[in-house]
Amino acid sequence: MPKPVTARQILDLIEKQDYRCAITGRLLTPETASLDHIVPISRGGEHTLDNLWVVDHQVNSAKGSMTYAEFLNLCREVAGHPGVASE
Repeated sequence: MPKPVTARQILDLIEKQDYRCAITGRLLTPETASLDHIVPISRGGEHTLDNLWVVDHQVNSAKGSMTYAEFLNLCREVAGHPGVASE
């Protein structure tokens, strides 16, 4: 059984990431930081420190249960789609 992840370990993780989102590099604040499973629990990932990173909450919401690779491919598709005008 995996050991529980402590608040101190999460704070250390945020510091290790230089208070930046692991996916976008956005500056994290207590209001925007969100703990994310690198391999989603729904995909067999575990709630362990080596399967966690801290990301911006908007990024986490958009990523949902996708893997990082799936999310990155989706972002590339969206960014490369010529039919969508940017605002």
